[in-house]
Amino acid sequence: MNKHSGFSLIEMAVVLVIAGLILGAVMSMGNAQITQSRISTTKSKEDAVKTALISYIARNKRMPCPAVPTLAAGTPGYGVEATTFGTCDGVPTAGAGAARVVVGIIPWVSLGMSDEAASDGYYNRFTYAVTSNATNLNVNSVAGMKGNITIHTAAPPTASNQSNDCTPAGGFYNPCSIVAVILSHGANANGAYTSGGTKIVDPTGVDELENANIDNAFVEKDFSANLATPFDDILLALNASDLLSPLTLNSSLKDSNAAIEHNFDVIAGAIATSATANRIGLLPGSRTYPLPAALTLPVISTSDPWGNRIIYTRVTAIPIAATTPDGPAYTITSYGPDGVSGGADDIIRNISISDLQATFSTYGW
Repeated sequence: MNKHSGFSLIEMAVVLVIAGLILGAVMSMGNAQITQSRISTTKSKEDAVKTALISYIARNKRMPCPAVPTLAAGTPGYGVEATTFGTCDGVPTAGAGAARVVVGIIPWVSLGMSDEAASDGYYNRFTYAVTSNATNLNVNSVAGMKGNITIHTAAPPTASNQSNDCTPAGGFYNPCSIVAVILSHGANANGAYTSGGTKIVDPTGVDELENANIDNAFVEKDFSANLATPFDDILLALNASDLLSPLTLNSSLKDSNAAIEHNFDVIAGAIATSATANRIGLLPGSRTYPLPAALTLPVISTSDPWGNRIIYTRVTAIPIAATTPDGPAYTITSYGPDGVSGGADDIIRNISISDLQATFSTYGW
């Protein structure tokens, strides 16, 4: 009688169960690797956009406007920053004045990037939000770039859950305010625009919805699979230091301190020139130098990097002679980023009579 050896049905079932477990584990590992790869790709692309923004500032001394998100390939303006710097016509807008924020997509053409570089690891467009004032700067004001975007750990946004407030004691301006946000709407893509200019349905969770509405508040938090408040957005928030420090470090741009000192030098030179041009007395030993009561027209337009007029205050109205006792002559003041007199960020240069006597001795008494 022949006997046949082989697997029993029970053994076969065990083998199939084990094989299924191994296959499931392999597939799970593969999915995890794909997920992590897309997250890493998205973050790398956001860093590349940041680098492109810094290069743009170096060339143009301002931030670019967003591109209009609803345009399809081949449409005029596709991938190009919106027109009219400071208002960025054609893109969604929130707020007014210094609080105005414009929202669209990465203007890859204007940044010199590829179409593909403006999409995240999930093949949807990055959202790009920027403080509108930052798009209307110039060589004299770029060092004073300011933001007005707040970052929060949850929605609704409140002062208590804001994570980027580092306003100094006695100050009225937050130097950690965000100038621009580069945002991927993650794997679920809710709130993102496709490359064809179509907006994907808005999120249902309040935290992701905060990143899809049009305002100056954004949520940055860890991934959450909670069905009520899911969150897979990937956000890169950039303040003025993030954008300008690389340029000041390589000396292609003056920082705000250097810019204000330069403006102070211009005003001090103009005051000395005015006093010299209007000096009293022709005979040696009898000359005096009167300080102007106010800044003259060629200087009155000189402003600080934050767009506020620099204040000149004459302390002594007596024309300065070689024998005039030392004391304060005049002050030059910038009210700093907050533009408020008396704030902790005020910048003041005091000029003494002896400082001016040293200057005027060159021209003779």
